[in-house]
Amino acid sequence: MKLSRTHYYAAGLLVLLMVLPSWAQKTGSSGSQAPKPQPGGAGSSGQPTGTSQPSNPRMQTPLYIKGRVIMNTGEPVPEPVSVGLNCGMRLLQAIHTDAKGYFEFVLGAGPQGNVDMSASNDTIGRADGNTSFSGGFGGVGGFGGDPGNRVMGCELQVSVTGYEPLIKTITDPGDVTGIEAGTLQLRRLAGVEGSSISVTSLQVPNSARKEFDKATSDVRSNHVASATQHLEKALSIYDKYAAAWNQLGLIYTSSHQMDEASKAFAKAIDSDPKYIPPYMGLAALQLQDEKYNDAVETAGKALALDPRLGVASFIQAAASLRLNRLDDAEKSARKAEQGPHQNFPQVHVVLAQIFVQKHDEANAAAEMRAYLKEAPQGNFAAEIKKSLEEIERSTATADGTSTASPGPPQIAP
Repeated sequence: MKLSRTHYYAAGLLVLLMVLPSWAQKTGSSGSQAPKPQPGGAGSSGQPTGTSQPSNPRMQTPLYIKGRVIMNTGEPVPEPVSVGLNCGMRLLQAIHTDAKGYFEFVLGAGPQGNVDMSASNDTIGRADGNTSFSGGFGGVGGFGGDPGNRVMGCELQVSVTGYEPLIKTITDPGDVTGIEAGTLQLRRLAGVEGSSISVTSLQVPNSARKEFDKATSDVRSNHVASATQHLEKALSIYDKYAAAWNQLGLIYTSSHQMDEASKAFAKAIDSDPKYIPPYMGLAALQLQDEKYNDAVETAGKALALDPRLGVASFIQAAASLRLNRLDDAEKSARKAEQGPHQNFPQVHVVLAQIFVQKHDEANAAAEMRAYLKEAPQGNFAAEIKKSLEEIERSTATADGTSTASPGPPQIAP
């Protein structure tokens, strides 16, 4: 049986240029921060005026979920760290900490998403969907009852490479001013050399840190030129500021200044060889730039610092596929698939492409079904459905029978 590969090659080309999750590339979008609540009362945002206010102000004001992320030394995290709010099977929102480690979710005041891809995080950012609320009370629909109770049982999640994952379940409905989540403390993982928080960020002079914080704020507001100026000023004060070089690399990448981006990532790596984000930014850039051998090598350096980096394995798989090293591509893709990959279900697209090129239509179809199960509304869903239908028609024709589509495969946890 000879199967037409038109759909698969189209999907394969798209997946290579797909926005990689998390810290590999900057999104360039971020919502503005909602007003903070006044002490002892409700926030001003969403509070109706006039004389006919309902007796329950909780229903008319946003719900705030606040907390702080600190290092194991008790100091605030020196770089933005992403915090996710997860209710059930889906990530509802992801924001990042401010200059002092504080974070604040605002529910009921419209979508909120101030994460940029420079924030230290390895599983929160999604490349095949979005992280904003939709519908209901800030998107937390279907719970019923008091708004505070609607987030009861939801989890705050912090996942930073090199540190133990942090999960805090919301068990207190709070009061009219919101829910206080308390302090979440990062602890290093034993046996992992790399980290997505640079040691240089712990040593940086206060004047350089202030410039970096201003740049971070400007990035959230899409003031790219101003952010660049602040980063350059920070680096003029402290040239070894790896996080600043990495952020500059992300800005250059988003503005398609690829040579400048590569130089900035290289400076970040030189400043702190165990700082993982610039390896990821550079590998993603090399993949996009069709420098596939370089992408495999750079992603491999990141994996040497932390072998569990699913995104790095994904990059290696995509690059090896383009180099037609199918066995290497499959090995890397399987490694990415073994860990949590809700951020990049495209790993199944890569695997499907590998199996099509190996003339293994059965496994190709299985990977397509896996992708559709994990990302039914994903960017590649329509293309994958066409490909799967073609395989099923070809199989039915070859067998001389009309066979039903088999069930979805078992996905490795």
